[in-house]
Amino acid sequence: MKNPEKYKKGAFLFSAGVLFNLLISAFLFIGAAMLTEKGKANGKELVELSKEKGMQFVETVWSYYKGAAGDVREDSQTELNMIGLYDAIHYDLNLSFDIPNRSISGINFIRLRAETDTLRTIYINIYDNLQVSKVSVQNMMRTGINYRYAKDIQQWYEPESFSQTKSYLIIRLKESDIPMNGDNLALKIEYSGKPVKRGFDSFSFKELYGNMYIYTLSEPNWGPVWWPSKDFPDDKAEMEMHLRVPTGMKGVSNGLLTDTVQNGDGTTTFNWKTNYPIATYLVSIVVGKFSYWEDTYTSLDGNKQMPVVYYAFPKDSAKARVDWKPTPDMIKYFAQTFGEYPFINEKYGNCQFGWTSGAMEHQTITSYGYLLITGDNRYDFINAHELAHHWFGDAVTLKDWKNIWLNEGFASYCEALWKENIGGKSAYFDHMKGFDYGYFSGTVYDPKGFIDNPAIYATIYQKGAWVLHMLRGVMGDEKFFAGVRAYYEKYKFSNAETKELVAIMEEHYGGSLTDFFDQWVYKGTGRPKYEYSWKFEDFQGQKGSGAYTVRLQLKQVQKEEIEVYKMPLKITVVTESGDKEFSVYNDQREQSILLTVDSTPKEVLIDKDGWVLKKVAKGTYEK
Repeated sequence: MKNPEKYKKGAFLFSAGVLFNLLISAFLFIGAAMLTEKGKANGKELVELSKEKGMQFVETVWSYYKGAAGDVREDSQTELNMIGLYDAIHYDLNLSFDIPNRSISGINFIRLRAETDTLRTIYINIYDNLQVSKVSVQNMMRTGINYRYAKDIQQWYEPESFSQTKSYLIIRLKESDIPMNGDNLALKIEYSGKPVKRGFDSFSFKELYGNMYIYTLSEPNWGPVWWPSKDFPDDKAEMEMHLRVPTGMKGVSNGLLTDTVQNGDGTTTFNWKTNYPIATYLVSIVVGKFSYWEDTYTSLDGNKQMPVVYYAFPKDSAKARVDWKPTPDMIKYFAQTFGEYPFINEKYGNCQFGWTSGAMEHQTITSYGYLLITGDNRYDFINAHELAHHWFGDAVTLKDWKNIWLNEGFASYCEALWKENIGGKSAYFDHMKGFDYGYFSGTVYDPKGFIDNPAIYATIYQKGAWVLHMLRGVMGDEKFFAGVRAYYEKYKFSNAETKELVAIMEEHYGGSLTDFFDQWVYKGTGRPKYEYSWKFEDFQGQKGSGAYTVRLQLKQVQKEEIEVYKMPLKITVVTESGDKEFSVYNDQREQSILLTVDSTPKEVLIDKDGWVLKKVAKGTYEK
C-alpha cells in the first residue's frame, strides 16, 4: 500500500493556516507515494489539493492526526491459540448494501481445515459493529459428497451455540460435528450491521462528484468491520465475492469477473472469483459509477494475454487514460526483473476510490486515490509502487506485521527501479536521495507501532528501500537480482519473514550478511557519520614520477548503539586528469587508507554516488 500509501513528509501549509506539523502527519496517510518524489514540490501540490477539497480534506487530516488510524486489534494469547487450530481454505462472501442507512448485510460461506483432532470451538474474527444472526455448520466428511465449496452444501446444522465478543465470533460445535485433524468443516455465517471507519479507512460510504461510492481498505486488521474471516496475514485462502448493488453502479473486487446478473429488483450482482491465495487484508470492494476500459499485457513467454483493467470516476476518465497508460509496460519491466506477473491467469487493474492521494495494493485491483489523477503522469511512481506490491506483499506476503518492511520497503525501492528503467542511473540515485529524510526512528524490523505513525512510516518505507539499495551495493547487481528473484520464486503464493530473505541473499552472495542486517534492519536505528581528512605526497618520495600517494584518514564518529557500521565504501579521488574510484571495506572506528593515483589530487569524496545511508563531514588531517 502506499499505505495509506506510505506517505510521509510534506509541508503543512493549509489554506486556513492549520499547522505545518499537522500536514506532515496527514501526508503519511495521504500518499507516501506523493511524498517520495524527491521530496520536491509534493508538499506544495498537496497544499493545492487541500485548497481544492476544503473542509473535507481538513477532516481527513484531523481524523488521522487524532490517532484514529493507530487503533489496532490486540489479540490475547488464548485467542491466538484458538484461531491457530484451523486453516481457512475458501471464502464465499455475499454482500448487499443499504445505502441510505449506510449498512450492509452478508452471508459468508467458509471452508476450513482442522489442524487438530480437538477443534470443538471455532474463533472467527468479526467486530461487534456487525451482528451475527445465524450460524450453520457442516462436517464435510459426513455429507457423503466431497464438496469443493461450502456454498454447494444442501443440508446445514446448528452449532451447539455461538456468541460474539468485541472482536470474535465464538462457535461451539456439537459432538457430531467435531472434525478430525485434516478434515474440512463448513461454516455459513449470516450477519448485518453498519461498518465503521477504522484504521486507514476500513469501510466507507462517501459521495464524490455527486455520486455515491462504497469502498474498503482493511490493512492491517480491519477487514472484520465488514466481513467475518480468519484475519491474519499468514492465513491465505481462495476467495469468491458477490456484490449486489443498485443497477447502474458497478461492483469491483479481486480476481476475475465471472458473470454479472440482473436481479430484476433494481439490483445487479457482480460475481468475482480469486483462485490464487489471498490474505484477508488484501480483499477489496469498490462500488460506484465508473468509466471502464481495458488494455492487455502479454506474458513473457508470449502465451498469455492478460487483461489490464481500469475503473475511473467518469469525471476523471480522460486524465486517467493518460496516467494509467504506462501500466502494461510497468508490468513487463517488473516481470522481467523479478519473474512473471504472479496473477497472470486473472488480471491487473487500477480503480479509483475515496482516498485523496494514497493508494492500496489490493490483489489484482489497486485502489487509487482520486486526486492522484492529474493527466500528466506525475504520480507514475505511485502506480509503480502499488504494482510492485503484487510481487512483494500480495504474492510473497509477510508472515506477520513485524515484517511490514518486506512489503513497503520492496515496493518503495521498486519506485527507484522504475525510475532507473526509464531515466537511467542518475534518475535512480535521485529517487533514492529523495528517500533520505536525514533521520529515521526505530528499527526497520518489528517497529513499535504501525505505519500510520509518521516516524514509523518513514522508517518502513524509505529506510526499508534504502536497505535494499545498500544491499544491492554490497552484493553487486548480478547476485542481488538473482537473490531477489529466488526469494520471490520460493515464497510466491505463501508467506515470508526477514530471516528467510536473509538466508536466500546470503546463499547468492556467498557469505554472511549478518552484520549488514543487524546494523540496518534488526538493531540499528541510525547511520554512520563519517569524518575524513586527507593529504597527498609523491609516490614513494619520487618527485616527477607523476604518481601520488593519497593518505586518507576515515573515522566513524556517530554516537549510537552501532559503534561501527561495517560497509564497503567507494572512495573517489578527483585529480587533474579525472576521477579515480577505489573500493574499500570500512570496518573500524578509525581507519588509515593509502591510495595511489597518477595525477595531482584535487579532492577526495566519500561514497559520491550515494550507496550508503550516511552523513559525511570533513575534518583536519592528524599527523
